[in-house]
Amino acid sequence: MTAQAMPAQQRHTLIEDAQAILIGTLLIAFGISLYAQCQFITGGAAGLALLAHYLSGWSVGTCFFLINLPFYYLGYKRMGMPFILRTFAAICALALFSNLIPQLISFQALDPLFATLLGGCVIGVGFVMIFRHGASLGGVTIVALYLQDKHGISAGKVQMVIDGLILLAAFFTVSWQAALLSIIGAALINVIMILNFKKARYNGFS
Repeated sequence: MTAQAMPAQQRHTLIEDAQAILIGTLLIAFGISLYAQCQFITGGAAGLALLAHYLSGWSVGTCFFLINLPFYYLGYKRMGMPFILRTFAAICALALFSNLIPQLISFQALDPLFATLLGGCVIGVGFVMIFRHGASLGGVTIVALYLQDKHGISAGKVQMVIDGLILLAAFFTVSWQAALLSIIGAALINVIMILNFKKARYNGFS
């Protein structure tokens, strides 16, 4: 279908938003579970949650929920109440799924490279789903957008620097092999999001 033949954009319904957030966060939680099994780290709030999980022994879901608490006000100021409500729902769903999945599935053998690729794919697809429906997973994204608004610093550059620092911390937290595979996984996630989520295509959706 050509760009001229594309139908007019319409707002997503509440049911459409809800199913996208639930399925998207379930995919991300599954990918995070694969990463946790292999002691990988990724970028963003999910990466911070994995770091906190390795260092504290708390569940990934609990760490993820607590890490995002300080960022709700910034998200409200930057994106408004509908955005922060959808984001809060996504964060709660991801925290719940991240705690449930290890109790429902386990791996007797898991190849680290396969876990990197499969985990990166499902996390990337999950992010695309929730982004298309006007939500996020808070944390780093909200800080990046806030600094762009307040100080004119590129949100993309802020996100890149923070993600880089999180991945750098992997070399001091996990084995160097796991750290290198973490970088590959994070790159794969970003490639999937770049190729499959072009914001201009979804400006009419919310």
